[in-house]
Amino acid sequence: MLAATLTLALAASYAASLPPVFVRYAIDLGVTRGSLDAVVMYSLLSVGVTAASGLLNFVARYVSARYSQEIVHRIRLEAFDAVLKQYMGFFDRLSVGQLISRITNDSERVANFLSMRVRMIAYSAMLLTFATYNMASLDPRLATVALVAMLVTVAVYARYSTVIRPLYDSIRQQLGVIASVATSDVVGIKTIKGLNIVDLELKRFEDENRKFVDLNVRAAKVRATYESSTILIFGLASAAVLLYGGYAVGRGELTVGGLTMFLTYVATLSRPMNMLGSSITDIQRALASGSRLFELISSAGRVVDRPGARELVNVRGEIEFVGVSFTYPSGRRALKNVNLRIRAGEKILVVGPPGSGKSTLLKLLLRFYDPDEGKVLVDGVDVRDVKLQSLRRWIGYVPQEPFIFSGTVFDNIALGNPGATLEEVVRAAKIAKIHDFIASLPRGYETVVGERGINLSGGQRQRIAIARALVRDPKVLLLDDPVANLDAETERSLVEDLKEVLKGRTAIIVTQRLSLVPLADRIVVLNDGEVVEEGTHEELMSRRGLYYRLYTSMVGGGGEQAG
Repeated sequence: MLAATLTLALAASYAASLPPVFVRYAIDLGVTRGSLDAVVMYSLLSVGVTAASGLLNFVARYVSARYSQEIVHRIRLEAFDAVLKQYMGFFDRLSVGQLISRITNDSERVANFLSMRVRMIAYSAMLLTFATYNMASLDPRLATVALVAMLVTVAVYARYSTVIRPLYDSIRQQLGVIASVATSDVVGIKTIKGLNIVDLELKRFEDENRKFVDLNVRAAKVRATYESSTILIFGLASAAVLLYGGYAVGRGELTVGGLTMFLTYVATLSRPMNMLGSSITDIQRALASGSRLFELISSAGRVVDRPGARELVNVRGEIEFVGVSFTYPSGRRALKNVNLRIRAGEKILVVGPPGSGKSTLLKLLLRFYDPDEGKVLVDGVDVRDVKLQSLRRWIGYVPQEPFIFSGTVFDNIALGNPGATLEEVVRAAKIAKIHDFIASLPRGYETVVGERGINLSGGQRQRIAIARALVRDPKVLLLDDPVANLDAETERSLVEDLKEVLKGRTAIIVTQRLSLVPLADRIVVLNDGEVVEEGTHEELMSRRGLYYRLYTSMVGGGGEQAG
């Protein structure tokens, strides 16, 4: 379709280059010789090719419009696909607003440039080519005068582009900042209102928006300077052509029709030259957007399937960390030479001070990241040798802050196993002890929960997330501080119910709340990324090490029992 658009643009530009030639013939062969027939004929030919050029441009615009929508669809899909397949470190560098800006605004700008501006550039460039040829064929010296104007304009282009591109880079970046501020404020609207900082946030948004406006004003000033310069250049070119051409007519070296053709071309060429100038603006914008899209797409998939990666079948649930060390892309070291073996069906509680690397163990097992050193094994197989989808199919994961998607309760639970039946969803909900609550809702499992589960309590969101993890019947269950955001009563209830949830599964529970101790067969203590203790609750209490200090500080120096 792009080839068809360019072909139509080529034909349209050729037709648009002919009217000045017909004007020349109408004057030289009609007006000066008193031939009305010649005037009428060339006038009709001029009207005909002008109409043909307009029709061809219309068809080219229509074709490119359809083409542009398909390109927008493909680029946006590719960008979104890249986001979903990004390694987790990528999200540590970019905000949600910046990512959304790239997926929507940047992809549309690049697509529109490829489909619309390419046609306009091709049309303008070919019109200039045809016009230059016609002028040079008639009078090379006078054509040179006109070409000098074009060369001066090209020099102005070069200067213009060096100034405008950094500006458009800054504009696109600032747009991402604005989107980020707006997104975070909408998501945190309860906190903003609760802290009574609406005016403060409005001021912050206004400041960022003012920066965006100032950048656009600077860009508009640069563009206005360029456009004014081109008008001046072509005004001077017209005067030069008239002066030199008039002299040539007086000497009999050029006809009046020929001079008129030159003047018509100079006037005609100002438009495609300005069009090229505005296209350079769009090129700079497209390049700025394209570089961000390229960064997004090219950086995707650092954690990918190795060649020959295998399926993971008949999983027992044995997990082993062998000499694992890991540092986040930000430079923060999370784990150092961790060696840990978890038997199939064993329940492990991982505790330690904040930032000790507890959650990182789960992320490496899920292959959100790959370790810098060592390896992670499932049933004796390095997870890097296993297909990602196959690995995660056997693992249920409940993050510390479970995300509830806009949609029905059924949709949210079934996400854990796309294609799950109502019976399977209900079974998972019953194990997670959330079925009775769902059944009490007006439409049961078809009740819409609202964006981010706004209509649900913290405990209800947690149980739905657990049901989502259980619906795939995983052999391994990973719980990242599942009671962190719950009140004491909900916490006690959930801990009791988790005993049934964990039956027959290998479980790794990361927590800072030691109310989960009764669920554990073994407790692993991390400090500064290293395993410093492991054993049962009683064994660790008797050693009076870090675990003892953590536990006694939480229970106020009380007893030695987990309760």
